[in-house]
Amino acid sequence: MSKRLHNIAIGMLIAFLITALHLTFWSAIERDALRARADNPRRLEDERAIVRGSIVDRNSVALARSEPSVRLPSGRMAQRRVYPQPSAFSVTGYYSLIYGSSGAEFAFDRALRGAEHMDLWSAVLNEALNRPPRGADLRLTVDAHLQAIAAAAFGDRRGAAVLLEVPSGAIWALYSAPLYDPNTLDADWERLRNDPNAPLLNRALQGVYQPGSALQLIIYAAMLANPALQPSDLASATAPLSLDGAVVPCLAESPLPLESLQSALARSCPSLFAEFAVQYPAEVQEKIEAFGLLSLPRLNGYPMAAEPRFRPLQALSEPAERLREGVGQGSLTVTPLQMALVASGIANYGNIVAPYIAEALRAPDSEQWTPVPRSQLERAAITREAAEQLRAAMREATLSGAAQAARLPELPPEVTLYAHLGLAFSGARQDGWLIGFVDLPDGRALAAAVLVESVAEAQTAARIGGQLLAAAARRALQN
Repeated sequence: MSKRLHNIAIGMLIAFLITALHLTFWSAIERDALRARADNPRRLEDERAIVRGSIVDRNSVALARSEPSVRLPSGRMAQRRVYPQPSAFSVTGYYSLIYGSSGAEFAFDRALRGAEHMDLWSAVLNEALNRPPRGADLRLTVDAHLQAIAAAAFGDRRGAAVLLEVPSGAIWALYSAPLYDPNTLDADWERLRNDPNAPLLNRALQGVYQPGSALQLIIYAAMLANPALQPSDLASATAPLSLDGAVVPCLAESPLPLESLQSALARSCPSLFAEFAVQYPAEVQEKIEAFGLLSLPRLNGYPMAAEPRFRPLQALSEPAERLREGVGQGSLTVTPLQMALVASGIANYGNIVAPYIAEALRAPDSEQWTPVPRSQLERAAITREAAEQLRAAMREATLSGAAQAARLPELPPEVTLYAHLGLAFSGARQDGWLIGFVDLPDGRALAAAVLVESVAEAQTAARIGGQLLAAAARRALQN
């Protein structure tokens, strides 16, 4: 009997050891792999309990925050992401347990979820106390007030606007229309994904458009760099240009004859600039590259458009192909951010600034903001002399040329406006561009690019751009 009990005891001990080893294997050795499995409900509960850091604008206005919603089986509170500023959705992006993240939520996911500042001791303490991780707060350079101004100016139109400070490169506004509501993203996903207006596309960073007559700024820069090649006969400068069955006119009519290339640019007349690209493709190609139109800028890890596909002008043997490129209706496509950087280069007397949108991070339970590292390197695109001549042409455009509609009464009298109006034909659609900037009394400038899809007239882009630049100038003077 005692031998039988002894055998039972040994059997129970072996079973206990096997169970202990099994539990040790899954709870210690294979713990991370088990928790990483997609079908592990603990993983979903852990994710729902994370207190993501808040996202605020340059004035500490909340753009995104986490709020407790329901209690989880573990006793922790599930967090719900709230976006209180509708006009800033193209800046914050969205965060979803089902569909992932975009915008700032994507670019700074590790910091916002607490993964960057979490050390081993904090992780152990959180586990022991059944306490969810807390993320860092993120402060952006955008201004919620200017985001609202852009939303009101666009109304129900599609398009995008980018506004940045020169020479710092700080993005003050980044707007994409139409908007969507990330507060209801999970419920609206299928409708948004199938919407022909593509509200999920961040047009400011990911939308690619033909530059149309906005490319005249680049071609004029090529002309200024090669004085011996500049056309001397301006007789046909105001003649409409025929392209693929469409007629491309000057965007500003005037009974006065053109007396200079500067005035041709101010009126946004296409003929001379398109013909220059046909005759001198290498010179135009060089300036397209110098202004950064063949490489996408970086913006703190934000998702960008695909790399542009562009055939060098020198490789185009047919004059008709070069003409198409010269009028901005060829293979070259650009984003609104790229065109805002073009404006920054002219405003900054030839040097394109390095853009950034993330200003600082603040760890949980801390009042100290730590600056986010950023590049301060500028890129030379043109000489100071060429920039001054481009400035003169853009100033003329606002006073008596194509961009007069951007000069609004709301513009403070102590700032100076410079702008260029462009039009691009995309099939049956025409898109309007406004590339411009304002000089501030303290030596800074605010540069902007506005793209409006399917405009009835190019002046729509000028008015929207004028409203945004005027509001930004007033904001800068107040601060």
